[in-house]
Amino acid sequence: MIQLAIALILAGGRGERLWPLSRRNRPKQFTSLFEKTLFQMAVERILPVVGIEGIFVATLEEFRQEVTQEIPGLLPEQIIIEPVGKNTAPCIGLTALHVSRKNPDEVMVVLPSDHLIEKADALRETLSFGIEAAGKNHLVTLGIFPSSAHTEYGYIHRGDIPIYEKRHLHAYAVNGFTEKPDRETAKRYLDEGKYLWNSGMFCWKAGIILSEIEKFMPNLYLGLREIERTLGTDDERETTRRVFDGLKSQSIDYGVLEKTSRCIVIPTDPGWNDLGSWLAMESVFEDDMSGNAVRGNHLSIETRNCLIDSQKPVITFGLEDLVIVERNDVVFIMPKSRSQEMKKVIQAVNKSPGFRTYL
Repeated sequence: MIQLAIALILAGGRGERLWPLSRRNRPKQFTSLFEKTLFQMAVERILPVVGIEGIFVATLEEFRQEVTQEIPGLLPEQIIIEPVGKNTAPCIGLTALHVSRKNPDEVMVVLPSDHLIEKADALRETLSFGIEAAGKNHLVTLGIFPSSAHTEYGYIHRGDIPIYEKRHLHAYAVNGFTEKPDRETAKRYLDEGKYLWNSGMFCWKAGIILSEIEKFMPNLYLGLREIERTLGTDDERETTRRVFDGLKSQSIDYGVLEKTSRCIVIPTDPGWNDLGSWLAMESVFEDDMSGNAVRGNHLSIETRNCLIDSQKPVITFGLEDLVIVERNDVVFIMPKSRSQEMKKVIQAVNKSPGFRTYL
């Protein structure tokens, strides 16, 4: 097999928006929602494109053993350890640093480890096109054709005329990014037909993303160069931790893509679900006759439009529009309308001595 690129799988997230299914010691990417974990599924999807030797995983030290157990063919140098999670820009920059030492023109495919993709072939076809476009020194992002006026996703405004075409695939200039619009704005975006959901999947050369980080995130770039001077020495680990401790937590979208003139977008429909909230799980669970999305043994009595995920039998009576999650150690209930406020829940649980052990 000819390796077309390397793939960076981002596997250091905590998945707090799916608490208590996702825990600090076992976040959602390592949870068996299906026969395999989401992390294993993410790696297997891209293997036909890059091969096992082209897989890199960015994660935290506490998840290193989990990564090696789930993907036993990885070499130690293919696991990029973040000393502390600081969003996507620092870990992408750190991996690009390692990759560019061997070949700055190597194309990196950046993929989250916790998304659900129903049409893997369609994704691989789009990524192969994205790798070609990245070879022309573009920063490529994949945009998902929106199926609803969703307010929990970021949006990408594409240009009118394709820059590149290949069969049914097209690449467009990016006219702008919007973070989680309100309902009316999202409806307008859907009607206009030129806005795409931001998937968090990217393709670019290692050297090009580093040059753009230097331009738009100079503090991160200086930190990366400080790390570079210690790579392969006894000081590497300590230097990496010190640099990361001093960095801001920032996404590559905000830090680079919203500012660069190199960004283009490829619209695609790979059956994508980012599983980023409990409402996103509705499409994964089975529906009953009353509009409830259920995983587990549930007896519904006059209960409508609820999401229920339980390891024990659950009986509900007269409930509507709730999220109910049961684990052996904790039960969590909230209105579906407040699913975007999970940060408040995590903060409150963390501050409570009697409950923080459940995180």
